[in-house]
Amino acid sequence: MDNFFITRDFDWQIRRSSNIDRFLNLLTRRFGFNANTADMIDRSIYKFTGLKFSPTRSGISTNVEQRMNMYHLVSQALAYDIDGDLVEVGCNEGQSSVLITKVINSFNSGKKLHVYDSFEGLPSARSEDGNAYKEGDLATSQDVLIRNFAAHGLEPPVIHKGWFEDTLSQDLPDRICFAYLDGDLYDSILVSLKYVYPRLSRGAVCLIDDYCDPSINPDGWNHLPGVKRACDEFMADKPEKICYIYSGSFTHAYFRKSLN
Repeated sequence: MDNFFITRDFDWQIRRSSNIDRFLNLLTRRFGFNANTADMIDRSIYKFTGLKFSPTRSGISTNVEQRMNMYHLVSQALAYDIDGDLVEVGCNEGQSSVLITKVINSFNSGKKLHVYDSFEGLPSARSEDGNAYKEGDLATSQDVLIRNFAAHGLEPPVIHKGWFEDTLSQDLPDRICFAYLDGDLYDSILVSLKYVYPRLSRGAVCLIDDYCDPSINPDGWNHLPGVKRACDEFMADKPEKICYIYSGSFTHAYFRKSLN
């Protein structure tokens, strides 16, 4: 299967606000420095319009590099026929779910994708989570997800609506070959690991969104620090080590379930 559909099938149009940032940088670079005004522009737009943008990034929630990471890691789990189904915890509108499903279909695999989301937006955050989002942000609906799948000619995944503590405790597959954790917040990631980790098959891949390690990449997108803290705390007594991988202007990390 080719992976060119990643650049063709998704909306990578740069938001208009990024043009402001780019114009300012064209001016300031003549004097030897970058304006770095993207965050300020983001906050200003949100203050006056209520809309949140990702001004210097392709895509509104992920970028091409992240999708490529996902493509290769899902493909590995399927190519090696790791036991179990696939799960995405925090699917939102289902764009990543579409990619995962396309890869599953390309392998003619009978494995199922299970997706989990409250569809009510984020729960309340802790101090560890920073201030990137507030309660209720990122709300959407199952209908939006289903329409996205229909637009790509795909059957929708198995949808589990509800808060993670409720759905993951009873609705996870018995065995998991690939998990994508995109809960954004400390509590959400911690509860995801609590229920997903024991069901990961040997050799299974667990990909975690928004995990940033500033000691490795000082310029990484470190606006959701609760994700790394939850992962580091949970994995402290586990044999696996989290690998922080390049993902463009956003952040990704993963681990592979120990074969021991």
